[in-house]
Amino acid sequence: MSAVLTLSREYKPYCTTGVITLPSGANVRSLERPWNNNRTNISCIPEGVYHCEWLERSASGKYKRVWHLSNVEGRTGILIHSGNYVRHSTGCILVGLKRGLIGSEEAVLSSRSALRLMRDELEGQDFTLLVA
Repeated sequence: MSAVLTLSREYKPYCTTGVITLPSGANVRSLERPWNNNRTNISCIPEGVYHCEWLERSASGKYKRVWHLSNVEGRTGILIHSGNYVRHSTGCILVGLKRGLIGSEEAVLSSRSALRLMRDELEGQDFTLLVA
């Protein structure tokens, strides 16, 4: 049986922030594009239930050891990966250990560490993500 993670979100005009709760109860922070009617590359994904498939390498080869959300209606290539700013995402979910500002821009911090925490806990497994 695959693990179930939850993503609780807060919508803002310029970004979507959230908290992903791992099976152990640990949390990582998330950062996504603002809601823009699920438009490709410029919107966060809709609320829903998603299958997240472990990938050793993304289709582009840019991201290694990440998860791919395989059933996002009208969208492809949605990953959970590292990055700090909204501009580091074209509709994907960025993760960090905490939220903060870099300069005056909202960001997730310690992003690679957060991804490592997820990798360590989930051991390269697929999981279900509940987005609310």
